[in-house]
Amino acid sequence: MADAGEPRKLLDKHKAITTLLPYAVWQERNGRHEVLDVCLRAAGVANVPAFVWYRSSRFANIFPSKATPRAIVLASPHFRWISLAERGDLVQQWVAAVSVTPYPEEVAQSVVDVLLEVSSRPEFWPYITSDVWPWLKRQPSLPPACAGRRFGTYSNNVKVVRGLKDPEVFKSYLVLVWSEWDPLWDSGFDEMCVSIPQDFGGSGMGHHHADLIQRLDYVLGQLGRGIDYLRQHRTGVNEYSFGKMKDQYGKLRGILLEVNIKAIARTSCLTQ
Repeated sequence: MADAGEPRKLLDKHKAITTLLPYAVWQERNGRHEVLDVCLRAAGVANVPAFVWYRSSRFANIFPSKATPRAIVLASPHFRWISLAERGDLVQQWVAAVSVTPYPEEVAQSVVDVLLEVSSRPEFWPYITSDVWPWLKRQPSLPPACAGRRFGTYSNNVKVVRGLKDPEVFKSYLVLVWSEWDPLWDSGFDEMCVSIPQDFGGSGMGHHHADLIQRLDYVLGQLGRGIDYLRQHRTGVNEYSFGKMKDQYGKLRGILLEVNIKAIARTSCLTQ
């Protein structure tokens, strides 16, 4: 098996590796999780969304009934959920697995990755129960190549998270999807520009302003290191996406600063 320094070799072998999944799942059900862990580590090292070979995606149809909850949660980010449209039953089975799985960092990362991806499709919303959304508040570190973040900034995502009426969850969502690795989808970016003053413009939101500005400062700081630096970690970054990210995150920072200044001025008036 190639090591962490050879992601290209692992990507080239993704068909062979994912063909092992049924065997790995069977082994894991019998208390031997080593093969599954090796397959998932290979998927992580390859550093691409949806590592699982597309022809193996049909395995997702039987996967939930054959796998343990742990296997379902950890393997799910590597399937092409975008190709499983109208399979709400699979989302239901994933949600059931999430509800009984302990939450170390690797589990939280997998849950959030899949949640961001499936929430981009309104047909999946009825199957995402209220106890899944708070996982966003764990704010796990997501890898540079992440299907959840890639598909997680449509206007659909912003609208469904806003609809929860929970500022902490919405803030956590923004912190997760704002990154130096992916530009925001135009529809989602426009929705964010409108929603931030509305959802974070009230009283008592100062700590949310600080957290969001801090995240944007981090992202802009990473972008400030230049495109060559980013390409050391993800080769797919190009000049267009790099410039678009700088513009988008710069504008969002300006909106947040304006919201914060207005909130401070309003508080000052009330205390006089």
